[in-house]
Amino acid sequence: MTSHTEKSDKPVRLGCRISAWSRLTGTGRVTTWGNIKRGKLKTVDYCGITLIYDCERARLFQT
Repeated sequence: MTSHTEKSDKPVRLGCRISAWSRLTGTGRVTTWGNIKRGKLKTVDYCGITLIYDCERARLFQT
């Protein structure tokens, strides 16, 4: 029997790349970068790669 407090070996996903976000939302990369610069999207830089937090997707696409 396993407990619910055990950690999974699966890595936690921080977010998605700019190109993936653009495909997901149907916007261009320039629009996505503009939204980042205006502070409308929260990002994290990880090993030189800009990622848009996964929580942003949930925030923008709430139904």
